[in-house]
Amino acid sequence: MKDKKDKIDIELSKLLKQQSHQETSNEWFTPRVLNKLPAKQDNSARHMAWGFYVAAVLVCAGVWTWLLFFSDTSVITIRDLVYTTIATIVTLILVFTPLVAMFRE
Repeated sequence: MKDKKDKIDIELSKLLKQQSHQETSNEWFTPRVLNKLPAKQDNSARHMAWGFYVAAVLVCAGVWTWLLFFSDTSVITIRDLVYTTIATIVTLILVFTPLVAMFRE
């Protein structure tokens, strides 16, 4: 019964070997210790999140530039109030998102 391995067992063993840390020349670390170390983290999602965050900051800065320099300040319309309110809310979210993430860790 021990010698019988199905397809899932073989794939799982290959996956575990790929994700595990490799043995180094350091005599203090044995393969047994290396197998107990956590798997390497994939940071691609974190990098993509930072890319979206930077894009949102640039869009927000563009909206504030447009609101402050290119809109007519002699007349305040409902549209101006709505745009300013939305820009304020988005700016506050962009300011507090890294702070919340920093305190969560």
